[in-house]
Amino acid sequence: MPSVRFALAPALLRSLAVGSALIAGAVLPGAVASADQATTVVGQLVQAWPEAGTGAREADGPISWVQNAEGDAVRIPTEDVEGIPAGTTLQVTVSPEGDGNAEDPLFDVHEAQVVAATAADPVLRDPSGLTNHVTVVRVTPGAVAPDGVTVQQLVDVVDGPVADFWSEQSDGAISVGVGTTVRDWVSPAAGCADPTAMWNEVAADVGFVPGPGQHLMLYVSKAAVNCSYALAEVGSSPTTGGRMYVRDTLSSVIAHELGHNFGLGHSSARQCDSAVESASCRTAAYHDYYDVMGVSWAQLGSLNAAQAARLGVLPAAEQQSLSVQDGPVGVTLAPVSGRTGTRALRLTDADGVDYWLEYRTATGRDAWLGTAANRYRLQTGVLLRRADALPDTSVLLDGTPAAAAAWDADLQSALPAGTAIPVSGGDFTVVVESVTDAGAVLTVTPTAQATGASPAVGDSPAAAAPRAPRGGVMSGTGTAAPEAAAPRAGSSPVSGARAHAGAPAPATPVLESVSDTSTSVGFLAAAAVALLAAASTLVARRLRLSALRAR
Repeated sequence: MPSVRFALAPALLRSLAVGSALIAGAVLPGAVASADQATTVVGQLVQAWPEAGTGAREADGPISWVQNAEGDAVRIPTEDVEGIPAGTTLQVTVSPEGDGNAEDPLFDVHEAQVVAATAADPVLRDPSGLTNHVTVVRVTPGAVAPDGVTVQQLVDVVDGPVADFWSEQSDGAISVGVGTTVRDWVSPAAGCADPTAMWNEVAADVGFVPGPGQHLMLYVSKAAVNCSYALAEVGSSPTTGGRMYVRDTLSSVIAHELGHNFGLGHSSARQCDSAVESASCRTAAYHDYYDVMGVSWAQLGSLNAAQAARLGVLPAAEQQSLSVQDGPVGVTLAPVSGRTGTRALRLTDADGVDYWLEYRTATGRDAWLGTAANRYRLQTGVLLRRADALPDTSVLLDGTPAAAAAWDADLQSALPAGTAIPVSGGDFTVVVESVTDAGAVLTVTPTAQATGASPAVGDSPAAAAPRAPRGGVMSGTGTAAPEAAAPRAGSSPVSGARAHAGAPAPATPVLESVSDTSTSVGFLAAAAVALLAAASTLVARRLRLSALRAR
């Protein structure tokens, strides 16, 4: 039987980033003909987060589909594959959901098996020295009119500020450059409602071959008003390559979308009611204005410590780690915009969650903090972030929290000097002793040391002291406040533009450095077996729950 392409409705594909790379060896054996006819699909799990434009309500969660090697896709309920990382190859038996609609067909999963875990990161061998080649194509989907943007404008942005940013932030480990350009506008029949089909069509037209370090960047004419502001696949590392499109020439937007290709989610903000962390909180998407993976605006600040660590580009010599088992320490943080000293402190709580402390000064790439360009009055000082799963792989916590009624106007987040700040429900206490141009002096005390108690042999680290809630779903206590909307009308850093693409997906392993060759083959094999076992268990659990859903 011929395969069927299931296009996703535009309403579900506004400002999203795709959470997968290409599929190898997948087949779609047959078309789905009726509600009582099931079919088996083998392909890679792809996930995307439908994000609304400025001022509109955000989606409640990601959408999911299984996509084969030819780009054909079957959309499935996200809850049926909860906990399985994007990029996992699955074999699923599906049938159309009874209450679905023709424009956006949804298929129930009756049975699922994990065929293969996500692929290992590729190794790049490029004689030109570039780790990431960008193919630049201007497109007019649906035969809309072209706009005035030239190929040279796009080349200048990618080879200039975008390449400079990623090279600087990775100490040269990530080198970006335009490899191929297409002079004429390309007009694909597929549009932004089916980005995979559009990418596939353009790739075939211009001869783009996906592979390690290969990026296809489409510039979509501004006349294509039904397209998102930007959209990108989420890869697994800086070496996987990927596809993206943008509708702007702003360097921060292109750098942001490449960040998704490299494996990063968004840098967002976590605001809690009059507390750094509590059970009454919201996550405001994109609201880490310091960071390229937050809202795209005129400034490209230093990549924050949590994101740099996820990419594997934060040198071990420039970070220090502390666990709940350690004693109190005094640390002097050097400015994160520099390249010397201890630029980041990682705190790992009793549950294994990482928090990152960094020091922002108006120097280097962050010099704009001390100028009139700092239109949002962002503070210099010590910042606290929590590493998280997609879609928000970095979450900025508010060191001077306001009451909920004042959240929208509160973008000041630096930790105050001389105040004891509890972190992770009290696993750590952080005090900023002093800040100077040279560095910020901190005292950090783990809970067990603060209480004078030491966990007994066999006890969990958390048993040393009662834990206060961290807030929201993560803490498991209380009820989280609704998610924050994207920047409201009139406050968007990009004039006339909607918030750019995002990319949530199930939690993925923290990425290791591109240059890291110390991991043993045995460890990788054991990790793969563990992932397969865990994913199979999660699938079985979700299927049992799905059987209980009201039809």
